[in-house]
Amino acid sequence: MELWEAEAEHFLKNETEFQLGFLPSEARNPLTLHLDDDFRRSTADGVRTLLACDRALLPHLRDALQRKEYQDMITAMRNARKIVFYGCGSTGRLAILLESAWNEAYPGDNRVISLMTGGDFALIRAVENFEDYPEVGKKQVADLNLAAEDMLIGITATGETAAVVGAAQEAARRGARVFMLICVPPAVPASRLERCRELYSNPNVTAIDMPIGGMAVTGSTRMQSSTIELLVAASALETASGTADISYFDAFEQLLNSLGTRESVAAIADFIDFEFGVYQKHGVIDYLPNDLLIDILSDTTERSPTFMIPPYKSVLDELSPEPWAMGRDPSASTPEVWEKCLHRSPRCVEWTQAEYVAGGLEVLLKNGTPHITTKDLMNIPIGGAPLARRAGAVQVMIHNDPTGTLIVGGRRIGERPVGTPLRLMEHVRMKLVMNLISTGVMVKYGRVKSNYMIHLAISNKKLVDRAIRIISDLCGITYENACRELFRTRNELKEKNISPVAATIRRILGELNA
Repeated sequence: MELWEAEAEHFLKNETEFQLGFLPSEARNPLTLHLDDDFRRSTADGVRTLLACDRALLPHLRDALQRKEYQDMITAMRNARKIVFYGCGSTGRLAILLESAWNEAYPGDNRVISLMTGGDFALIRAVENFEDYPEVGKKQVADLNLAAEDMLIGITATGETAAVVGAAQEAARRGARVFMLICVPPAVPASRLERCRELYSNPNVTAIDMPIGGMAVTGSTRMQSSTIELLVAASALETASGTADISYFDAFEQLLNSLGTRESVAAIADFIDFEFGVYQKHGVIDYLPNDLLIDILSDTTERSPTFMIPPYKSVLDELSPEPWAMGRDPSASTPEVWEKCLHRSPRCVEWTQAEYVAGGLEVLLKNGTPHITTKDLMNIPIGGAPLARRAGAVQVMIHNDPTGTLIVGGRRIGERPVGTPLRLMEHVRMKLVMNLISTGVMVKYGRVKSNYMIHLAISNKKLVDRAIRIISDLCGITYENACRELFRTRNELKEKNISPVAATIRRILGELNA
């Protein structure tokens, strides 16, 4: 048996806790089954299809805001010494956004703290494998010394992310009140996954579930799930602070209406076509926002694992290709930009090898100590005084004009959103617009088939499982055979920038049609 065959059999037999096709959040969204055809027909049609998925969140948001558990979370926030948000990947970036928005609104009040799997470095570049281990979350919570006077809000669309579950378990063990913002009924992951049975049966843990179903792009939780989680978490935080008195449902509906006008759709579609044209000519994009850089960083970072395009890279890296899109701030040096973006100093993982081993995480040392420290973060050139232009870069200005309209590369999008203490609707608008742009560009680029992202990096066990399910469905073969074919392709690929998922699909369909 070859090594790749052994690896495939190991995944099938021993990684059942990461085989997640039964979760509703991993299902295909019926609204986007023809997403690639919609964009081929016209970019505006594709934008309208994606916006329909965001509009479908409205009844789920109304239900969540009326839940007793939501009111309990607000009460707990009012009484907590520390309010800690913990997430992984897109929800980790959401957690960091919440702390940044709080620090901007209430400077000097340090009650709100964000923890992201892999630390702040993961805001700018995905940290491989960390999310697979509950010990990561447990150690991050232990390092923070959470206690009974504190609370932790774990955020995970699937309700099962190992590192988030570990953080919640450790917080509950320490007596802290724990809330879980999830997009599946807790009984679903608990029915098959031991870590979830243990978590959701804990009397110190309260789940606020928002069962919204599948994402616009299958499994891409950077989209609808993180949007509704942002709305629920931030609205609770604002309400607990006693400084907000608005209808969040009405404010979100108004925002969606403003993005759905013919003028806004046309402006978004026009920019998607523009950015797509830049990439066709082998150019790159530098987004230069005058505000809300953290939202730009989140979207441009998430493009890399979702569509397997080059990630942000260090100035010391002369070999890797340039990122296709970056968020950058020409007004200050990189350290100053981070302080301005986070409204605090960066909080990266600085563990020594001995600390990894003591935390039961020696598996993460197989390629040496991970380069995710503050020093490593400062080598990612998001600032500069003056900011050096990247070779082939087209610079795109993003700003809010005095009327409250969002301007992206000269296109006017939407109208002034409802104001809140944390500028919630401004952040949501930027998130939605950037999600529309990045997804639309990648669909036009052929990296989405139907509503599957066929160009994705398999950088953790959850993504391996998702890749297998995509291959199985599109090629009409069993899950087991799709797993073996994926591992075979990964073993044979010599070019690391080619998605093993797309390569496997091409090979199998070619063999079937031969």
